[in-house]
Amino acid sequence: MADRRRPTRHRKTFDTGDSTIHVRVGSRRNPRRFNEILVSGPRDAPRFARLVDDQVRAFPRDPLVISINGYQPWLEEILSICIEDYWSNISDLDREVQFAGTMQFPERANKRGQNVPWTFVSDHMNVPQVYYWSVGMEPPVWDDSGLPSIEQYRFRVGAWECGRGACKFNRELPVVIIFTKPTPVSEHVVTELMFTYLWRDIDFDQPREDEEGICWLFSRLHWLLTDWQNIIAEIVIRLDEAEDNSHGRHLPVKLRTRMLHREVARLYELQEYLRYQNRSFKKLQKLKDDVPKNEQKDPLWGDMDDAVEDLSQYDSALDSLKERFNNLIALEFNITTAVQSDNAAFLTTIATLFLPISYLAGVFGITTSSWPMIWYLYAVIPVLVLSVAFTVLFPVVVSQFQKRLYPIESLRTELQQRIFTMLGDELPASVDVPGGNREGKVKRKASRPAGADGTRTQSRPREKIEDD
Repeated sequence: MADRRRPTRHRKTFDTGDSTIHVRVGSRRNPRRFNEILVSGPRDAPRFARLVDDQVRAFPRDPLVISINGYQPWLEEILSICIEDYWSNISDLDREVQFAGTMQFPERANKRGQNVPWTFVSDHMNVPQVYYWSVGMEPPVWDDSGLPSIEQYRFRVGAWECGRGACKFNRELPVVIIFTKPTPVSEHVVTELMFTYLWRDIDFDQPREDEEGICWLFSRLHWLLTDWQNIIAEIVIRLDEAEDNSHGRHLPVKLRTRMLHREVARLYELQEYLRYQNRSFKKLQKLKDDVPKNEQKDPLWGDMDDAVEDLSQYDSALDSLKERFNNLIALEFNITTAVQSDNAAFLTTIATLFLPISYLAGVFGITTSSWPMIWYLYAVIPVLVLSVAFTVLFPVVVSQFQKRLYPIESLRTELQQRIFTMLGDELPASVDVPGGNREGKVKRKASRPAGADGTRTQSRPREKIEDD
């Protein structure tokens, strides 16, 4: 009897790559602004605990900033030795950063309790070359089109933040865990820029509520990694290049049009990320109502308002650039149509010139009369002269006829002074208001009525009137 074997259930697995993870804990004592350990399994948890304990003892007022550059299934065991683990799976956020492609708006991990962590997964955007140049690296060479893929613009970051109750060594210490990908660019940005940028912020160690903490973290990472001005400047350079290629006819029209369509598609992709960031800041703006009144004057909330206004302006700039690319595409089609029309006009001219001669040759070809050959020449010369005259004079006659029938001179209307409002006036001169005046936007004070004794009455103070 054949053995009956139960089918093996295959669980979904992730290609975690290298089994080691770099864990960095921020420290002001270290010249590199962080202390680093390399963990390869749960047995390294005590080393991580000692590193965190040393940082907490040395700087009890500094937020605990931890950076992790990869994911492994045992990562939760490493973190739980120092971070309270009764929240839902911190490591799941890391797994989403490493293997998913979606973004997550800033939100609470759950609704239980007062001290609940906030999380987000964001794709920060910048010119790909800037990531390399900022850390002294040479950017790679992309394809011949010179247009990097949208993945090259993205710098993916996940964050877990809790204001109180997260660190087992100090319950009042804010904890920030930042997850990044183990790419060369990400590693250089984290080790050379991120910690130094956070330490340099004057509000780094200021006590904050959870709502303020997540706003501070999201805005600082945004300002460090995202720069839409760089992206717009890059697009403007490519637009100028496309205009030069179009006006100079340097490439085939099909290739130019295809490149322009790729640029428009890229603008649509960039706007998706920009609008995500704009919505994220708008969601964080609403948290201002949840903080105490005395903390609503924090300059942080002004920074959030400025970020929303800037992103709205960048969105409008991308719309304008998209319209200019579409206009350039329309110009390519119009020029192609005009060239084809000119070619058709040239062929029509040639046909008009030689059609009578071809007709005359056909007539002489089918005749049975044996005329002298010189007669053929006598017949062709007048027909050729008439054909040339008709070909030359017909466009001139049509043009003169159109000039008389449809005048080419455009009618221009001169601007009249009376229909415009002069400086300091309220209304233009064309508006005639009976008894009115146009002497300025500040109205004259009305004359006070005279009292019974002939003196002018005076208005009472506002406070007195309100009391009455």
